[in-house]
Amino acid sequence: MVDTENAKKGSFAQAVKAGALSFLETVKSGPDIFFILLVVLYVAAEYSKRINWTDGTYTLYTSNFLNIAVVFGSGAYLCYKLAVWKKLWKEPALLVLAVLVLMGASGGLFFYLNEDWRARRVIYAVVFEIFLCLMAYGKNFKRLMQWVLLVPILTLVIAGLGRALGFTQDMTKTELGRTTSSLGIIYPNTWGYIAFQAMLIGWYLYLRKKNALSYALTFVLFWGMAAFMYFIIGCKTIAVLSLAFPLFSGIIVWLESRERKPGKKPGIVAWLFFALPALCYLLTVVLGFQMEWVGETFYDTPLHTMAMRFVQGGIALEYFGFPLFGHSMRITEYVGHVINGTAETLYVMDNAYSSFTITKGVLWMAGCLALLTAAQWKGWKHKDYGIMAIGGFMLVFALMERPGLELWYNFVLLYPLASLAEPVSHKGELKKYFFGDKKQHRKRRGKK
Repeated sequence: MVDTENAKKGSFAQAVKAGALSFLETVKSGPDIFFILLVVLYVAAEYSKRINWTDGTYTLYTSNFLNIAVVFGSGAYLCYKLAVWKKLWKEPALLVLAVLVLMGASGGLFFYLNEDWRARRVIYAVVFEIFLCLMAYGKNFKRLMQWVLLVPILTLVIAGLGRALGFTQDMTKTELGRTTSSLGIIYPNTWGYIAFQAMLIGWYLYLRKKNALSYALTFVLFWGMAAFMYFIIGCKTIAVLSLAFPLFSGIIVWLESRERKPGKKPGIVAWLFFALPALCYLLTVVLGFQMEWVGETFYDTPLHTMAMRFVQGGIALEYFGFPLFGHSMRITEYVGHVINGTAETLYVMDNAYSSFTITKGVLWMAGCLALLTAAQWKGWKHKDYGIMAIGGFMLVFALMERPGLELWYNFVLLYPLASLAEPVSHKGELKKYFFGDKKQHRKRRGKK
């Protein structure tokens, strides 16, 4: 007797799997430039909000324009992928219906977000973080990073030139008896992490080479910037990370140049990197629920600022809990805790792990950490220890600042589904790419 019910279930599951794989191949195929443009627009939309214009309407108009471009551009990109999906060519009515539904969904999302971009920025972020991570499937990661690198560099240049010309203004910070500058960005620490992103991408693309010049340039870039961060900008977190990174970079390049034995298993250090996303989250939660001890131990030390991140996170998690899908952190009553004999009010949430657990939800946090763990694993598998190191620094940075877990800043989130194809960069390779290999042409014509 044939079990027709299970046979139907099996055939349906196989059909869904085949359709999904077919669509993924469609996502992978075709030119990368449209996806690259979307990612650049998404990153630029976030950075446009961080330029401290003298006229606030510049921020409003530029960020809203770029947000709208991301919404409709993503809808158009998905429609394009559906249109070239060969599986739907056999069902033209279904293809037209799918395109119309997508266009309607893009319009509906735009009108919903347009009512209040600021209040609904978390929904916007979650939707497009998921979309862009999925659409990164099969894309050339290094070529994508070459274009993304332009955004933080241009942001700092525009802010600096604008300050000289009177279009942007400075925001100062006074600590340890000295005043530091933001150079046209909304806050000194913000200038610091924008520059740090540019340095990490630049190192990953151009300075990760086993030669003395690359080592020297890495130290000059990161240590020089560390001094600049500390004395001029006043961003201690990025100054410390910039001092530490070159010490790891030499080991990374050396490890990448070594031959790996076939079948070699990950060692203790590799497993530590794989576990780092979960460990950072666990550290945040544990110290958050030990906020009194953290305050008593670290508040009267140079680590006060770092300790405050865990205390504030603990207060918020104690009050808001661990929502599955996330919700707003707006409060209409006193929320605080007595720390070190003083009442501390919930007023700022800089730790990314505690902040996004509340605003984006536990499910989003689990997906984000899983993606970062997958990036570490893929980096080890392909001997791309550079991305493992950058991922580690981003995870540590996220303990101090929220951008460490956001797609527009932490580009490692795009890595797991993207390809590792090398970009065509050298002149000879570029010529060969377009015109072919001369030796191969001679062989075809029978010439030596």
